[in-house]
Amino acid sequence: MLSRPDIEKALKSKKLLFFPETDLSSRIKQVSIDMPIGRNFTEFLPPPGYIHSVKITEDIWNAPGIWRQLEQSEYLLEPRKFVLAQTQERVKLPNNLSGLIEGRSSFARLGISVHITAPKIDPGFNGTITLEMYNHGELSIVLRAGIDAPAQLILFKVSSPLKDEHLYGADAGDVFQYQTTPTPSGPPRPRPAAVAAAPDPRRAAVAAGRPRRRN
Repeated sequence: MLSRPDIEKALKSKKLLFFPETDLSSRIKQVSIDMPIGRNFTEFLPPPGYIHSVKITEDIWNAPGIWRQLEQSEYLLEPRKFVLAQTQERVKLPNNLSGLIEGRSSFARLGISVHITAPKIDPGFNGTITLEMYNHGELSIVLRAGIDAPAQLILFKVSSPLKDEHLYGADAGDVFQYQTTPTPSGPPRPRPAAVAAAPDPRRAAVAAGRPRRRN
């Protein structure tokens, strides 16, 4: 698990990247980074009366009568309600770091969870992080984009760095790579132009004839 000095070092070396770039110094804690919520939300629509059950297939993620996407500065999460939210920034992990997105105690004590069973962020992941939020409490909670930080990112160094072909996003099934909205799932997304233009310091070093540093 990375401590504050390790997190700061990973950010300074540009191995761990946040987009847009911002000063994270006030958000770095002992072993985590606080993650503000973004403006995009995806919620369940009331199911049509003729739908009493579903199977987990690709069709359900693209069904227009099940999901609704919203872009707004506040979202009211009522008791016993579920919503997909996302982090404010896009995060890119290097080949030697993995992460866990977890809740923060100030929100947990009001009954708010930020994931159901999927906290893992793989090496190579590049995108906003989806939050699977549920209100277990008795009070309706207003989630304020850019202000409230219900989640924290915890980082771990993997035992051996992964090769490029094994990083998240290298496989066609890695459908959440480059995600910009908290969509349930779907087909692989195209690489954004801003991502494609971002220089890889490792490749730049090789092109310049400098020896490539090992992690």
